[in-house]
Amino acid sequence: MKFKGHYECVGIGEPVLCLSGFASGNWVFERLLQPMRTRYRFVLPDNRGMGRSPPVQQGYTMDDLADDALNLMDDLGIERFGVIGLSMGGFIAQVLALKAPQRVLSMVLMGTTSGGAKYRQIFPALSEEQVRAIYALPPRERVTAALSETLCPLLKTQFPEVYDDVVAKRVADPADPQQVMYQFFAADGFMNKPLPLDRIGCPVLILTGDQDRLVPVVNAQQMARDLPDARIVTIPGTDHLFFLEKIPETVAAIVDFL
Repeated sequence: MKFKGHYECVGIGEPVLCLSGFASGNWVFERLLQPMRTRYRFVLPDNRGMGRSPPVQQGYTMDDLADDALNLMDDLGIERFGVIGLSMGGFIAQVLALKAPQRVLSMVLMGTTSGGAKYRQIFPALSEEQVRAIYALPPRERVTAALSETLCPLLKTQFPEVYDDVVAKRVADPADPQQVMYQFFAADGFMNKPLPLDRIGCPVLILTGDQDRLVPVVNAQQMARDLPDARIVTIPGTDHLFFLEKIPETVAAIVDFL
């Protein structure tokens, strides 16, 4: 099947598929990838209903989003590739690596977790009511609520320029509340089902901020134990948006791994 959404390709070199997080378009990768564009060709889809991809009329699963990603790589004629999965994009990446193990060369999981009761217990996710309340707010208020100190404790105080940039980009690209809920239920379904992580054979780099409240470090530590070939790099003094708060350190870890 053909990929029906929006995507961009930037850079030259070995192909790397970049999967963005909850209620976000692919713009979230822009600042991180800029220093690496001379080494890698980044493929950046917007997930269903997000960014510049068209809205959908019914729910879907992470399995569907993994199929979307594979369809895009088929369309581009890319057989084997690396994957970077950010937050919820890490959910898609794990499913993708299990669906097409012969195609995924390596995987970078940033600020993410896996599914099942073991992970659910250590993942302080927002409830459906909380998500609905946040995305019922006007665009700027919903962005500041989503970036509050509860979820991103360091962003506004320690990295004000990054905070202002993220707010501006999210306000300019507001996610539709109904599309957000479709994505919420897809993510919730993923969290309810354990994955056979022991079957993921490719090398995995797990990146985390040491003060991430949305996806705590213990999630990364548990994934490292469950994946056969994984290592963790913790970015100190950062939270869930560590990859924007300390770009040089994050880039160095990714380049060293890839």
